[in-house]
This record gives sequence, structure tokens and C-alpha cells, in this order.
Amino acid sequence: MAVTLPFLTSYDPPGTSEGTLDPLGLYQIADQLAMQLVPAVRERMQRVRFLTAMTVGTLISEGLEDDPRWRDASPYLVWEWLVVEAMVRMSGQDSGIWGVPGTLVTHRALDQHGYIDARSYLKTPRIFGFHGVYKRLAVHLGLADIHLAPGPNTEKLADVWARDLGYAGLAGARPLLGRWSAAVRRNLAERPPRTKPGWGGDAWGEFAAAFAPSMARSREKKYLRDLLLVPDDGRLGALPSLWKLQPELDDNSFHEELLHGLLEKRQARYAPLVRAIRAYEAFARSLQDAFDVLKAEAARWDAQGFVVPSIAHEADFMRSVERLHEQYGTAHTALGEVTVPNLSLQSLFEKRFSGFSEPIDAAACAERLCSHHESVQRAKSADGKRPWFDRIGHDRIYIRHAYREPRRNILPGRYLHDYRGRPIRQFYRDLT
Repeated sequence: MAVTLPFLTSYDPPGTSEGTLDPLGLYQIADQLAMQLVPAVRERMQRVRFLTAMTVGTLISEGLEDDPRWRDASPYLVWEWLVVEAMVRMSGQDSGIWGVPGTLVTHRALDQHGYIDARSYLKTPRIFGFHGVYKRLAVHLGLADIHLAPGPNTEKLADVWARDLGYAGLAGARPLLGRWSAAVRRNLAERPPRTKPGWGGDAWGEFAAAFAPSMARSREKKYLRDLLLVPDDGRLGALPSLWKLQPELDDNSFHEELLHGLLEKRQARYAPLVRAIRAYEAFARSLQDAFDVLKAEAARWDAQGFVVPSIAHEADFMRSVERLHEQYGTAHTALGEVTVPNLSLQSLFEKRFSGFSEPIDAAACAERLCSHHESVQRAKSADGKRPWFDRIGHDRIYIRHAYREPRRNILPGRYLHDYRGRPIRQFYRDLT
């Protein structure tokens, strides 16, 4: 399934960066719809056991103070460095270790100098590290508070986790946690802070096995399932309902269109939201497919550029835009049935995409699509972002080489965005 996701990109100076994400401004509404469906789950979540690593980490970091001289090395981040380094060290022995944020940069840091520090780890770990990715869900489940201190359910999860490891509950595991806390202190005391716990291979292996994504045991699995499946918990939205549908799905043919169809039939209260998602995705898919076809065809031309209206006779482009105004109307109506606090999705949709609300021929639609992309790029920052093409005439564009990609098939009827179905599917696989 083709998916549009937010990925970290390299820094570009203000006024010259190209805004390599979301070229048509489609993601925001999709993300809002997904949050209405499953409020606490994000598309970057893959392995539910990071909730346990975070939970134990709140106990390890308790009482440790941030050093203002090292703002990028808070106790919880040093804990994260250790967890990820342990996973990387163990990855050659355990094929179940995947979906771990930060592994590429960690591999590189260990190869180059044998440790992780703030300079060698993720540039924005508070967003892209596992604490950043899973924090919202951990807070929802009471496993941490918003400051990543222990929450009301922290000790309960830590207790079953410790029992699964063979300890007499959390109390019996306190010496182990004390050793790990001492390691975090030693790492914080390095100048600058770095992963130097003084562990041998056995200690690293024990640490990695305690949190390896595929190695959760029965008590821990049951407790996490119980937290995720509290009936009628509005904070979790449709997650319990989507979980119940998982046995009816097959990994090889899984797609969210099918999942949402089942949800709509079984849970009438989610029908308006599912209809809004389906209608918005039909519009978004058509717009993105048309843009991709236009970009691929234009990329075949060099210095003389590509005459935009000439795309009008291309079969896939015509198919993508022929019902665009109808799809706009359907999506506009359906979004009006979804209530989002402090935001009207219908108004946002109208403001952003009204240029496609009326019937126009394919040539005019291609020109409007180019103008829409330019408008979206300008609005991305105070200084604006560069479009993916240069104008070399009123109706002629030149696609810059960074955005020249092979022609892909259009995918009418398939979602463009992710609505948390795959993370929930993986949670289900990890916990059953």
C-alpha cells in the first residue's frame, strides 16, 4: 500500500529548503481523522513492548536530575540510548528485533567510536526516538506522566514484567534496577554524556533480552492487552473494536480499506468517521496520483521543460482527475459530519482544496495542480519552501532532479494515508 508518512529530513537553510514532505497539503486532515479514530496511536509505532522499556525507564530515571549543561542528555534519553544500543548489539542474534527507532544512527556510532551520545543519535529524539514515538500512548495508559515520571500503572506493569523475568515482582528486581540506574548515572557523568556503562557481553545481552520487542512473556502481554482493551475508554477510541477484528484478517492481504469496512458494519457509532475517511481518501488518492503522473511525465524533459497542459491526453492522468470535483463534494459533505475540537475539517478542506470543487478539463486541472503545489509550499514556513519544479514559462515547468522518480501505477480505490491499522495489527501480533 502506498503511504504518505512524515519522515525526518536533512536541514535546509530558510528560504531555500524544498519542503520534501506532503507536497499537496493532504496529510493534516488525514492525521486529524486518524486521531479521531484512534487518539493515542501514531503511525510510527510498531512494537508495543517499548511501552515496557519506557515504564521501567521512569523508575530508573526517578530522582536523577537534568544537567543544564547537557540539554540533549536528559536521564530518560540516556536510558533510551542504552536500550537502543542493546538492541543493536543483539540484532544479529534475534531476528525479532526490528522496528526500533534510531538503529541506523546507532549502528554508525558504534562502528565509528563505540558509544552513543547526543551528537551521534537522532537529531530530534524527543520526536523520533522511542520516548517521543510512544509517549502519548504511555500517558494514555497511565504508564508515565507527561514529564516521563512514573504514572499510576507504572509499578503494576513493572511488577508483572519482573515476575516474567523470574524475580519476586518489582521488589525482587530492585537490585537489578539499581544497577541499571547506576549505569545511567555513570553515563550522565561522562563529559559529554555517552553510553559507557562498563558492561560486558553478558550484561548487554541480559539488558537487551529484558526489553527485546519479540520477547514479552505471558504476564506482561496480558497486562498490556488489558490496558489497551478497556471497553468504552474514549481515550483509546476505536482501538478495542479494531483489535477484535484482527482474527478475521490475514497478514498477506491486510489493508485498511477492508478493516474499516468491517468496523463500519460492526460498530455503527464509527460509521460517519469511516465514511469521512473513505471519502477523503478517494479525493486525496486522485489528487496525489495525478500529481505523480504529471511529475513523472515532466521528468522526461530536460532544459526545454514540460508543457503542463500536454498531460491532458495521458490516460492515467485523465482517469485520476475525471471525477475529482465529485470526490471533492462527497468529501466536503462527509467531513462536515466529523466533530474535531477547535477545528472544522470541512472548513480546512474547503480552504485548502476549493480549487478542485468545480468541473474543469484535464489541461486546466493540470495547471491548477501545479499552482496548488506552489501554494502549499509557500505556506510551509514564514519564508516559504521551494516547489519541486521551476517555472520556465507560463505553462512550462522543469522538474528538479531530486524529485525525478520512476513512473508508478496509479492506485484508485486504495488509501493514500495510514490510519493506525498497521501499528494495531503489529501490537496484536506481539501480544497474542
